[in-house]
Amino acid sequence: MSLNSGRFVYSTINLNDPEPLANRTATILGWVITFLIISWICVLLRFYVRFRVVRAPGWDDLCVGLYLTFYVENATYCSSAAFIKLALLLQYLRIFDRGTSMYKITLGVTIFTALWGIAYSVIAWVPCVPVSDYWDLYSDGKRCYGYGSHTPYSFVATYESHSAFNMALDTIVFIIPIPLLFKDGVTTAARLRLVALLSMGCIVLALAAWRLQTMIANQVATYPTRDPTWYGPISIILAALELNAASICASVPIFWPVFTQNWSGIFVTQEVKITRESRYNEEDRDSLTRGSYHSRVGSDTELSIVESTSGKKNQHYRDSYILRQVDPLRMPDDRDQPSARAGDPKDQSRKWTKF
Repeated sequence: MSLNSGRFVYSTINLNDPEPLANRTATILGWVITFLIISWICVLLRFYVRFRVVRAPGWDDLCVGLYLTFYVENATYCSSAAFIKLALLLQYLRIFDRGTSMYKITLGVTIFTALWGIAYSVIAWVPCVPVSDYWDLYSDGKRCYGYGSHTPYSFVATYESHSAFNMALDTIVFIIPIPLLFKDGVTTAARLRLVALLSMGCIVLALAAWRLQTMIANQVATYPTRDPTWYGPISIILAALELNAASICASVPIFWPVFTQNWSGIFVTQEVKITRESRYNEEDRDSLTRGSYHSRVGSDTELSIVESTSGKKNQHYRDSYILRQVDPLRMPDDRDQPSARAGDPKDQSRKWTKF
């Protein structure tokens, strides 16, 4: 790249350079395909838990889905990077209570990340006007900018500024959940899981920093000569690994509790059978045994939760807690049904039944 003429320099200066490890086919396919498969597995397990198990999908799941879509179509790295960060931030909004300082901070970072993603995605999707000038070898580049700029300074600055903002936002997303480690009532097991998640976040930060370093070192594959196929593979590999690692971080906390619960059930070695002997008469019958007219009952019993059937058919979906989990950005609505909490006196009479 020539700083004096302001034009890209093409030469054969690197023809005798040893082939970098990142340029080898085995390296590219091995790392990218492996992480991509792991990422897809984690995201699909996340969707399974959210849609089939807890049945409470939210905006964060939509962002993860959009990340996968753009990644598969190879449309742009900018959109994928923005969507995966938004997925994590929207996930945080489901954790923090409304009105708290952490909720407000997370909401502010979410808005900034969305604006950052829109700005750079527009530059990436429309690098020239018309877009066909981007791949037109005979274009003079006068109507190209950002990622399509024919000016080395503008071209390099666009890539490096996006990478710098990307790493800064990764750091902020990494820091936001740290206060949960010191929250009262958090169990040691929960802290260990959070530490494991933060450790995975450190890997994402390391990949982002490494990618930025490679881009600065070769000036986005333009120094000492413009040769994207020679200097670019390392940055492209790191970008793919960073996005895949981030999607794994966003998905593991969703499906892991369900996975461990089902996994432990596979190795049940003992089964306990409980037989209850109780004695009642009509004078001391309570709400739990109301309807029984036998003076003595001796049977194998089991307890099961009975949901209230009063109200509308879809009353569950107007529950304020459910709505708050699905859409953390929604405002309170008078039509919302109050959340039922275990231990409420009015709920005790119909919470459990015996049959």
